Amino acid sequence: MKRWVQTWVQAGPELQKVRDADIRAADTASMIECTIGLFRDAVKNFPPKPTSGLIEQQRWFMKMREA
Repeated sequence: MKRWVQTWVQAGPELQKVRDADIRAADTASMIECTIGLFRDAVKNFPPKPTSGLIEQQRWFMKMREA
């Protein structure tokens, strides 16, 4: 277990460098442009519900409490 932890401790800084480079290289505007159609399609086919679902969740909790 100690070896496993030590391996991740040593790999951590290098993995962070890779992550940082990936983030810097990302073209956010292009990605948004590519995915906007997917978002619009999802909203069209799965419109938001009139409520957040919190009331339904509370009903389930009450049922569970009674059991």
